[in-house]
Amino acid sequence: MKHTPGEDLFVWEFDFALTTFFEVETDLFQQHIPSRLSLMEVSPGVGLVNITAFNFPEGALGELPEFQELIFSAIVSPDLSRGVPKFAMYVLSLGSTCQEHLDHSADYYKLPIHGLLTDTKIDSEAIAIDYSDSDGQILAMNNCSPTTNFRDEERYFQAFTSDGDNLTIADCYIEAQLFEHQLTEDAGKLNVHPFLKNIDFDLGDPLPYLQMIGQPGKTGKQFYYRPTSF
Repeated sequence: MKHTPGEDLFVWEFDFALTTFFEVETDLFQQHIPSRLSLMEVSPGVGLVNITAFNFPEGALGELPEFQELIFSAIVSPDLSRGVPKFAMYVLSLGSTCQEHLDHSADYYKLPIHGLLTDTKIDSEAIAIDYSDSDGQILAMNNCSPTTNFRDEERYFQAFTSDGDNLTIADCYIEAQLFEHQLTEDAGKLNVHPFLKNIDFDLGDPLPYLQMIGQPGKTGKQFYYRPTSF
């Protein structure tokens, strides 16, 4: 699909992306989801949460330094009138090492800002991350597949956010060398932390449902459109 940058579309280039969809009991996070949205369940009473980590090289928005981003979302039913996405996500928290990026994300994308990340470790060779903020370690996450096979891919997602009492929706496309798998091995540790809504994931014994990985060091693109009212 052709995307033309403009006032309603920003293109973000990244060189590291790791995302994991975890199976979690819906009772643990249902309270954080607006009543107009429905959680997607992979089995009765079990939904999906998503953790995505990016590294954006210097030059985003034409002026930003290199920065890291962390996103926490719940997977919800999509708006099929816009097309069929890989997943639709209700964004719960956004963290970044760049305050200007957070300011832009709150103003333009209406994203829920948690705050600055204070310590971000990325191991590109192992495809692993360890992110913290002033409240301590948020999580450690890693690719749990022993092999990778990257291919040129495009993925379409929908991102829901709350803007006061209103809901917004945005289209987001990823073009990159991607690899995905559904192995249920050890993919890391999610801590009880404000960024993760203080959910005790150990109570739900989260299993990785799917991982998507951008080839480290290769430039991928995120086409993230301006949100509109839902």
